[in-house]
Amino acid sequence: MEKILVLGTGAGLTRKCFNTCFLLQNNDQYFLVDTGAGAQILNQIEAVNVSLSNIHDIFISHKHVDHLLGIFPLLRVICQDMQKGKFEGKVNLYCAKEVRAIIERFILDTFHGVHIDVYHQNVIFHEIEDEQEYSIIGYCVKILDVFPDEENMTQYGFQMQLKNSQIFTFLGDIPCHEKNYENIRNTDWVCHEVFCREAESELFHPHEIHHSTVKDVAENMQNLGVKHLILWHTKDNCIEKRKELYVNEAHEYFKGDVYVPNDGEEIRL
Repeated sequence: MEKILVLGTGAGLTRKCFNTCFLLQNNDQYFLVDTGAGAQILNQIEAVNVSLSNIHDIFISHKHVDHLLGIFPLLRVICQDMQKGKFEGKVNLYCAKEVRAIIERFILDTFHGVHIDVYHQNVIFHEIEDEQEYSIIGYCVKILDVFPDEENMTQYGFQMQLKNSQIFTFLGDIPCHEKNYENIRNTDWVCHEVFCREAESELFHPHEIHHSTVKDVAENMQNLGVKHLILWHTKDNCIEKRKELYVNEAHEYFKGDVYVPNDGEEIRL
């Protein structure tokens, strides 16, 4: 069974939902995409009934705190479990070179020595670059540069073919860059950030911080022929009505299927 287990759906400073991250499930295998901003990632994984011992592949899109910081409590618990014989096998960590440097420096400065030894022996880094391909939980995963506007930062997404032959694309947490239009034109699934509704743009100024409104994304994905659109990485000001409000606005401009998940939901692919 192929599905997304949604761990978090919020933007960087949300409190009513966890930061955007998810597990991609292929039968009994799991691919963790981003880790949120802290130890809550452990609770989010437990809440969807997945054991850490079944997670061997982790992707970090970029170095912002709401995508990166959860890796530290996650790796600490995994290293403890490895030491106790509760976690078998290695952990593959897919990230940019600059992200690897941050992770390694923090671990060397803060972990206990015995856990550092376990970490060195069992965590395998894969320094990702545009168009590289990896075999991950039974899929061929192609890395996509998503072309962030911020200086001194790289950010990556990925694209893969599902077992049902549909194409699944994760675009990080910035608007789809025109350089990736041909990669996603007429594709099946696109995961895209959305900061707020169009009516809230003067309140939250999404474009000034490299984010989008629902209208922005819906119009663009409709023009590109996308079939299924997942919207997340949102503000949490209207969390109780977010699904209804965002889906309604998206459907004004987008004719395909729209998913605005809450934390803990499943999306069957």
